[in-house]
Amino acid sequence: MKLLCLPHAGGTASRYHRWTSLVPPYIDIVPLELDGRGDRMSQGFFASFAEALDDLTRRAVTALEPGDSFAIFGHSMGAYLGLELERRLESLGLRADRLFLSGRGTPDYRHVLSRPARELSDQELIAGLDAYGGLPDAIARHELMRTLFLPVIRADFHLLEDGARSIDEYVPVRSPLTILNGKDDASAQQAPPGVWEALSTSGVEFQSYAGGHFFVDENLQSIIELIVEKTKRGLEKDGVSFQG
Repeated sequence: MKLLCLPHAGGTASRYHRWTSLVPPYIDIVPLELDGRGDRMSQGFFASFAEALDDLTRRAVTALEPGDSFAIFGHSMGAYLGLELERRLESLGLRADRLFLSGRGTPDYRHVLSRPARELSDQELIAGLDAYGGLPDAIARHELMRTLFLPVIRADFHLLEDGARSIDEYVPVRSPLTILNGKDDASAQQAPPGVWEALSTSGVEFQSYAGGHFFVDENLQSIIELIVEKTKRGLEKDGVSFQG
């Protein structure tokens, strides 16, 4: 079982490497990094949402061996990317066992910035991040860290804005969805009844956890246990047996 993992805006997929020691051996953590950060720092930022999805789709397909079972986990922007990645993969005849979509109250991108990200000054962009809990302290206190971080977050918001313009955000997928959110996350506005349910032909489940937008780290063990439970159940339906 491959677990394809997508980062939040301004983040790197390398944060998922620590998950490797927390999951059972049958789950292979596959972080999908975006250009312009982490081990793809030397690459320029994606110019469009379509370019990002082309690249993610190519690397996801490369990571999957014939017959591999896989699931997708994405947080915030990563959840938005993950849903569209699943649509792309299904168009190629592939299907995730389950999508874990974290930190998204609605499947569409609702603009939280006053203007397009590329038009905002650094201070305006920082102010706009208050909806997500503001800048992490380690970044807010250090000018060099802000200098490195702000171009990444600006590029990521541009991807979200371009995605909202260019894709149909309500095309359903065949995979079941698990929606995870923090109880105190002001950025994850609750979707009207039936919105998420209409996005999957295989069912939708909801989980809530203590915390704000970045609730995952605070609840990581519980979330890992949920992923293990759901993926194991899916593999058992496919005829895979587990000992013990």
